[in-house]
Amino acid sequence: MSLKQITDRIWVLPYDQRTDRPNLYYIRGDEGSLAVDAGASPAHVETFYAALQKQGLPLPDYTVITHWHWDHTFGLCAVRGETMATETTQQKLAQVMNWAWDRRAMMRREKTGEDIAFCNMHIMLEYGDPQQIRVVQAQTTLKEDLTLALGGVTAELLVRPSPHSEDSLVVYVPEEAALLVGDGDCEDLYQGQGMYEEAGLASWIDFLTGLEYLHHLNGHGDPMEKEGAVGYLQVQMEDCRREAEGRKLVRAYRNDYIRKLRRDVGHAPLMMAGCTVLLENEKGEILLQKRRDNGCWAPPGGAMEMGETAMEAARREAWEEAGVVVGEMQLLGVYTGEDRYIYYPNGDICYCTLIAFVSRDYVGDPMQDTDEALEHRFFARDQLPENLNRCDERSILDWAAGVTHVVCE
Repeated sequence: MSLKQITDRIWVLPYDQRTDRPNLYYIRGDEGSLAVDAGASPAHVETFYAALQKQGLPLPDYTVITHWHWDHTFGLCAVRGETMATETTQQKLAQVMNWAWDRRAMMRREKTGEDIAFCNMHIMLEYGDPQQIRVVQAQTTLKEDLTLALGGVTAELLVRPSPHSEDSLVVYVPEEAALLVGDGDCEDLYQGQGMYEEAGLASWIDFLTGLEYLHHLNGHGDPMEKEGAVGYLQVQMEDCRREAEGRKLVRAYRNDYIRKLRRDVGHAPLMMAGCTVLLENEKGEILLQKRRDNGCWAPPGGAMEMGETAMEAARREAWEEAGVVVGEMQLLGVYTGEDRYIYYPNGDICYCTLIAFVSRDYVGDPMQDTDEALEHRFFARDQLPENLNRCDERSILDWAAGVTHVVCE
């Protein structure tokens, strides 16, 4: 991957959507240079440095961290030169340094709210073996704003909380009319349940509008102009205000929707959407799990959470239930009808529309003896087990029959 030049003195190594690697920025001064963010891994740093050297640019003298999230900090152990982060970022990294990096430990942190599936799945794609991860703190702790004179250009390191993370730091380069905001414009995936919070967003917009600049450079997107970035955030702000009461209810139910709703409606029938993915190995066999609740065989799958796409739900369920991370998927079918009622042993009833995908693109060996499955096993098309889960049977049999068109029935 090659560097792209944004201004006379600013370059970027573009983000990688597959593994969620962020943009890595580089500011060249006459007397020194600065990198913004350390990247997702030592391999990410190596790619960045190779791109700099190919462009004839010296390696950075300083690297500053915009916030604590893994994709911006896990490359710190491979960074050269002086590294800097805010005091709150350092505190968070000190916690993360004590985390274990096996799949079961990662899943436990998701249940406690310390981490989220979105990040863990991308960590698996980045590392393959997460036990290779080595988390370190930055060398220098920033307790207040700091200006670095790089020669002909200055980098103002501004400690400002953002909608995305309380520990945010931005880099203002007035001579280049540029503001590097990290992921500051994004919703909070940890504390905010993936939604904007009105007061924090309003404060962020005020901060942005108070600075004179043109180039708005974020962590996971293409460069923008200030007017477009602020305009987008102002629309989000208007939506927050107009939908304030509704958003409070959404936050209350956004995570673990079905379980929370059951407290209000008891065992009454609920309509829901379920998503599943039929994973094929290199032999063309399908992965099925023996469910704990009824002893039947089914692909990894489950209920879609509010705000998810169908593909996101299928990927999350494959990760949570089998410990595998799914890449590209193809739609097999959408299944409805009288056989879609689910009668649970505790008396709950659901009518579930099933959205089924097929994929051969996944990372990780299926885990055994998980919370929801007694075992995972691959089956050939002509050797399927007899006790298929009733609600998954049609999709499994369509796969076994080699159906090539998208099923919708």
